Amino acid sequence: MGTVNGIAREIFRYLTTPVTVPDVSDLRPPRRAKNITPATVAEHFGVRPAVISCIERGTRRDDDLAGAYRNRFTAA
Repeated sequence: MGTVNGIAREIFRYLTTPVTVPDVSDLRPPRRAKNITPATVAEHFGVRPAVISCIERGTRRDDDLAGAYRNRFTAA
């Protein structure tokens, strides 16, 4: 019974601990300002344009890809 309670406590902790989600609202505006299409970004990273769209809208989380995108396509 002790093991079940320990597992329940761990699950509860994971379910109730807030997770900070990185902001991605800075990705789309600079890309648009430079007239770069989502397809161009997608081709650069070897993913489908839909993946880029989802990352820009925040409906898909890929911190590594978002960071690489930010470094490559939003730099001055």
